[in-house]
Amino acid sequence: MVLGADLWLGSPTQVGSFKSQTGVSFPLLLCGNRCIGGTGICATTGSNCANLETLYGPYDNYLVINKQGIVRYHAANLWPHGNRYHLDEIRGCVDTLVSAVVGVEEAANAGPALRVAPNPFRGSIAIELSNPAGASRRVRVTVHDLAGREVARPFDGLAGAGRTRLEWDGRGPGGLLLGAGLYLVRAEVGAAVLVRRVVWLR
Repeated sequence: MVLGADLWLGSPTQVGSFKSQTGVSFPLLLCGNRCIGGTGICATTGSNCANLETLYGPYDNYLVINKQGIVRYHAANLWPHGNRYHLDEIRGCVDTLVSAVVGVEEAANAGPALRVAPNPFRGSIAIELSNPAGASRRVRVTVHDLAGREVARPFDGLAGAGRTRLEWDGRGPGGLLLGAGLYLVRAEVGAAVLVRRVVWLR
């Protein structure tokens, strides 16, 4: 299970706004640094506390905790603030904890699909299109800012049946890096239009 914790004492409205802007699909927890007693020194009150911030650290951080409550991966112990999202390390740790793998076949009549990962991202993001048709289709992948302006076009052409993988490195026209923020990845696969929100942390 993936959970996100707010460590800034945000209101339900603020956390809801973050969820809407980023498009995250996992649960977000309020008040991850509120004092709840226990051991550990609270940075706010100086008293003993066992909240998420005193247990695992502040700011952006990524942890993998097994069923027994043992921390198996703690990004803050390996990477400095601002450079803690390493999906390959997180997935590698999660894979070692999975005891059984269940195969799920895709539905035969599934339509086109669009996936983007990681999200949020730094550096570049992988864009994966699924074309279930038995033949090539015209595909256009564009990136838009929140005003709807097209800022990049990673792909425009024919894509074969199956999966097509692309990459976008946050650059716009002329190869200039765009500013960090929220963007929309839009894919036209035949007559279907798919949109995913992504957050670029740069």
